[in-house]
Amino acid sequence: MPGDMLTSREVAAYLGIHEKQVYRLLRQGRLPGTRITGRWVFSRRLVREWIEASSREVLRQGQRGGEVTIHSVEPHHLIFVGADDLLLQILQREFNRRHPALLVTSAAMNSVAGIAAVRERRAHVAGVHLLDPASGEYNRPQVAAAFDRGRAMLVTLAHRQIGLMVPHGNPRGVAGLGDVIRLRLRLASREPGSGVRVLQDHLLRELKLGKRRVAGTELALATHLEVATAIAEGRADAGLGTLAPSRSLGLDFIPLIWERYDLVTTDEAFYHRPTQAFFEMVKSDWLRQLITTLPGYDARQTGLLTVVQPDD
Repeated sequence: MPGDMLTSREVAAYLGIHEKQVYRLLRQGRLPGTRITGRWVFSRRLVREWIEASSREVLRQGQRGGEVTIHSVEPHHLIFVGADDLLLQILQREFNRRHPALLVTSAAMNSVAGIAAVRERRAHVAGVHLLDPASGEYNRPQVAAAFDRGRAMLVTLAHRQIGLMVPHGNPRGVAGLGDVIRLRLRLASREPGSGVRVLQDHLLRELKLGKRRVAGTELALATHLEVATAIAEGRADAGLGTLAPSRSLGLDFIPLIWERYDLVTTDEAFYHRPTQAFFEMVKSDWLRQLITTLPGYDARQTGLLTVVQPDD
């Protein structure tokens, strides 16, 4: 078929199912298609959107205690969840461009929820960046605790710079989180369970505030961009996040730490064909070159595989 349109046989191959199952889905009204001169034709774009909607439903049903898992989706489909990240978004788009026979879709959720989704087989891979305050290590301790009955795999995507975002020109002269407390500024906060919120809570504990209350910590913003937007709109005076949203909204950025952003998967899902294809891109020279062009990212351990055993 020309252009964006697919035949029923091509849709079956695209979905990795028998052609009879395509007609069954059509009869059930679940698959978007159009009948032209007695033949069914399908828009590739609409079929892709249908798959993406199906992946979101997998996550929703799993969260409600349903039985839908990664084993219920098409074999060429890779479901990502977890912490939002600019580099990961670019990589997912490039993956879908390079691998038209495969498909990666994603649903944003915090790092703790992402680990749970992978453990419960509601997603193949989750992006995580969780500091363990006791050891100072990222991700491995939390993943080892979550996967106490089977091993998991961590693949490092990159290191990211986390800092304080403040209004353009830094009018209050903020140099660190201590100044936010001293000046009684409003601190835009992420939701509990997010990697940035774990880091923020740890840094605030280190400041030994006692009973002093920090304005804004009752907020539960879902993304770095939401934090940056709250500052740009004057609803907050500062907030922790990555460099990209700060720059996109014209904010000042005060670097604080470098964190490791990993991709976690199960032993089983690691050998899933789309997962392997995705991790090959993570290890590629193309990605390392891309990272050198993105301020606030570092490729020092990109592609590193860490096997997490239950007794780690």
